Amino acid sequence: MKTCQMALGASALLFPRRLVRRRAVVEGDVHTVAVKKWLDSMIIGMSFCPWAGPASEADGIRIATSMANSPAAALEDLKAEAARLQGARDSTVTTLLVCPCVEPWEDFTNFNDFRETELQNGEALVEEFGCKVVCFHPHSRASDSYGLQEGDDIVIRTGDGEQLCGTVLSIMPEGEDGASNLKVQFYGKVDEGDAENGEFGMQPFSDAADRVETVPEQSVLQLIGREALQDEDACRSILGRAPRIVLHLLRAADLEAVDNQKAFQTLERNEEVVEAMGEEEFDRRVQECG
Repeated sequence: MKTCQMALGASALLFPRRLVRRRAVVEGDVHTVAVKKWLDSMIIGMSFCPWAGPASEADGIRIATSMANSPAAALEDLKAEAARLQGARDSTVTTLLVCPCVEPWEDFTNFNDFRETELQNGEALVEEFGCKVVCFHPHSRASDSYGLQEGDDIVIRTGDGEQLCGTVLSIMPEGEDGASNLKVQFYGKVDEGDAENGEFGMQPFSDAADRVETVPEQSVLQLIGREALQDEDACRSILGRAPRIVLHLLRAADLEAVDNQKAFQTLERNEEVVEAMGEEEFDRRVQECG
């Protein structure tokens, strides 16, 4: 926060008799350097996102810092970056907007409220700009307030009464009826007990790689392992952490083109890596980025 205040103060000293227009975003500052190190050493270096490496090698990842000091101003910068990404004529395929100057967001609860309401859990810019938003925060933690997220294991009830278990690959925008659809990789069906009661047995599918379907969110009976989401050591909590607050813009069309099986395998691998590393070691590596 001090870095932001110093930058704005210096501008006022240089131009004391004229209105200083806020420079929306900057590149190459201390904040983008920290995020770039995190991207290279952890996201790419530890293969948490197998698509990030090729994009980086092709100079397709833009990292910029928003100088906004309010949520509303940061949202305007985000929309400007989304418009830029939508009409990009260069090699840029994704944008990381660093937001270190919004003081209320230092409290993760405030930032999460913004994510849920203003960003509509990452879906707010899909219709106008064709972009989804993934959020990172130094103190990210998962909770029931997150609702369904990509990577969640769920049980759904089909039209004929079967209960199927699967992993959420993507969450599609709400339709006119206000409901969302989920793209799910199904890996088994309940063959003993009832998922609604919390105790059940599952019969794995032998052809799980081919069982990808789109289902209405209303069909979800249970989020498997919901108790684990209340634990700050949960995989989602840890992977949502970065050295700065980051709003990551991804083109929706690119997400739709992702190979479902590769996405499923990546989610499984990430859980294993994070569990083996532990929260303390993960946080140490994040802090080392600056």
